[in-house]
Amino acid sequence: MNGLLLIFCLTLANFAVQVSAKDTGYFWQVTDFHYDANYSSTGDPTHMCHQGNTSDNVNIGNYGNYLCDAPWQLITSAIQAMYKIHPEPDFIVWTGDSVPHVDNKDLDVDKVYTLIGNVTDELRTVFPNITIYPVLGNHDPYPANMMPYDVEGTKYYKGILDNSGWTDILGHNESHQFHNGGYYSSHISEKIKLLGLNTNLYYDQDKLTKDLADPADQFNWMEEQLKSARRKDEKVYIIAHVPPGKFELVEDMAWFYGSYNRKYLEILETYADVIEAQLYGHEHTDSFRIQFDGQGKPIGIMLLSPAVTPWKSTLPGVGANNPAIRLFQYDPQSGALKKYVQYFLNLTKANIDSDPTKWEKEYDTSDVYAVDNLRPAAMHEVLKGFNKKENEAFKHYLDYNSVKWLVNQVCNESCFTRHICAISQLDFDNYKTCISGGHTTFKPTTTTVTPITVPSYLYYVIGSMGLLLVVMVVVIGFMCFTKKRGLHAPRYAKFGSLNVNA
Repeated sequence: MNGLLLIFCLTLANFAVQVSAKDTGYFWQVTDFHYDANYSSTGDPTHMCHQGNTSDNVNIGNYGNYLCDAPWQLITSAIQAMYKIHPEPDFIVWTGDSVPHVDNKDLDVDKVYTLIGNVTDELRTVFPNITIYPVLGNHDPYPANMMPYDVEGTKYYKGILDNSGWTDILGHNESHQFHNGGYYSSHISEKIKLLGLNTNLYYDQDKLTKDLADPADQFNWMEEQLKSARRKDEKVYIIAHVPPGKFELVEDMAWFYGSYNRKYLEILETYADVIEAQLYGHEHTDSFRIQFDGQGKPIGIMLLSPAVTPWKSTLPGVGANNPAIRLFQYDPQSGALKKYVQYFLNLTKANIDSDPTKWEKEYDTSDVYAVDNLRPAAMHEVLKGFNKKENEAFKHYLDYNSVKWLVNQVCNESCFTRHICAISQLDFDNYKTCISGGHTTFKPTTTTVTPITVPSYLYYVIGSMGLLLVVMVVVIGFMCFTKKRGLHAPRYAKFGSLNVNA
């Protein structure tokens, strides 16, 4: 009897562990490697740390320099850190840009294929049994930014599949779709679909796609995929390189052409009930975006992951960053993102200690932002917590924005407004209104709002209507009581079942 009881208890415990395991899943996001094969620790930091003359007091470092793109030691360090921290994720999201920020004259298309292939091979070697979902970045075509839309007239997408090893990590069906324009769909699970988009087609530096209605037919394909997901009651993850909206560090700087930004946001709003998460790279900074509908309700969340490369941007006022990788926790059943943990490498310390394994936990969203999910409503609460530039939550966000490359920075009113408006206003016109201090779906609380004046007679009208309503309720209640009948809610009036966080 005792033996049977023990077996029963062990079986029950094993079942409980399995059920618990299904409730939580993990996946990595890594982005913007920008692998520079010509990096040298004896190079010139003013020329991307390539071979040249440098002063003795400049520490180039084996694992990188803030003025330069990533050497191979940093690439392998990041991927090894991912394995060391969580070696068996459900999958890996890789959001583009493996090619360095160098002049086109220093590259050719074969070098581009090789650089992307090198990173692909390293990810596959370290994570041989893990599904990898890659997308292209704006530096991954040749010439840079010129992402082709004429699929029949280019061998570029086929070259990525064949020469960079993406056929092996995407699979047959995904590769067939990818050949049509650098985008594809796949299923993470039976009820979670992933769309790997090529938003570089909408990048305002791509002169090949300017003024086109639908480059590579991606908008049409995207809508069909989302319609299909809605019919099948699936949730969708969108992964892409370039995000819509404005850059938080430079006022009025956009990534998309205006018409593409508008169309993209329209699609996202139409299928907001289907889209569970959106993950992007490109900016190298750590930020997020919230999309609102016309009534001011948060309907979409976009999470922007910082880069592996520490490269300091050439844009005025934009700095560098410490290398970063991001681990998500999610619900495998619903697809809901629960949180992420940001890890980083203090590049200065790594070069001094010659120890690339010291990747540290930077922050956990559940701790620093006090949220238990990353849905639009929860992240809206985070944004509302940034109610002034002196707020501790906003100060943390600023430190994380550069992955602690710049800490305790001075952020004046203009700086504060840029961040808030970039986070909350993805539409270009609304962004301009927000920057100028006008009324939008969300704006800095420091903005003065003109109160609405209500005519005094309306108070008497409203009061009379309220009194009449009370009388009607009393009369109807008395009638029902005298007939010994109870009032019952309609069959489908189960408001308690609504998900306020959706």
